Amino acid sequence: MNKTSVTEPKLALLTIIINELLNQLTSVLVLRLTLLLLLFYGSSSILLDIPLRIVCSLMLLLPILQTNQIMWVIICALVWWINAIDWFALDNHKILIGYWCLVCALAVSSKVTDKVLAWNGRMLIGLTFLFATAWKIMAGEYGDGSFLLYTFLSDRRVELMATFIGSISPDILQQNRLLEALLRYQPHILGSTTVSSSPQLELFTLAASYWTLIIESAVAVSFLGGGMSRLFLLRDWILILFIATTYFLLPVLGFAYILMIMGFAQCPPQNNTIKIAYICLFGLLQFARFPWNILFI
Repeated sequence: MNKTSVTEPKLALLTIIINELLNQLTSVLVLRLTLLLLLFYGSSSILLDIPLRIVCSLMLLLPILQTNQIMWVIICALVWWINAIDWFALDNHKILIGYWCLVCALAVSSKVTDKVLAWNGRMLIGLTFLFATAWKIMAGEYGDGSFLLYTFLSDRRVELMATFIGSISPDILQQNRLLEALLRYQPHILGSTTVSSSPQLELFTLAASYWTLIIESAVAVSFLGGGMSRLFLLRDWILILFIATTYFLLPVLGFAYILMIMGFAQCPPQNNTIKIAYICLFGLLQFARFPWNILFI
């Protein structure tokens, strides 16, 4: 058996799966993807995580419940309750997920579910990136690259990239994390400290900071500008480019997935190319979960 005969059935199966997904109503697929997102990334509270997972699992198993208004109201109540309890330690994408759950609850109560999901998805993406860009400019930590530099020097999730790009040994990065933890929890002992870096990493993080400002502002303009902006027609590709260049590097997958779901909800219904790109990216991002540092560090 040659390689071609093995590859062709796999490609045929992939084509069947993609076609099956595209043949579904956009609203149905968006609601299912949202339920999957909540199932895996919806809660950090053990007590509330269990009922949320039960509700999402039940809705995925029984398709008739996926457009049920009462079930989505229950999900909204659980997610917003979770967010209220964890407010001071809440990841920012959890707030965005909470807003999107409210959108889903409103959409299934409407006769034009697709339009409600599409308009709100576009507005939420545009406003999210507008406020994110404004905050980054006002804070100043992206203008000099200090935020990303600090992230690469202290965050275990990007240890591989810091080692590969910055030529910094894992031992030095571990020492940086220990100093950061000591300064955070016992500041009276150190008062201040300096973490180890390298010129290569400083140059990379400065370039990455400016790229972030450019691409995030482009997403904001393209999604909020409407027909007045030439970028409007390219908005999906700009968002896909942002996700691909950001979340493979900084694997905050909950944020990546909610952006892709909202992007999928608002993309042109007749443009299957963009839909396929979102679906493929959804699957490819799973590789960001792999502990690559085990192989290379």
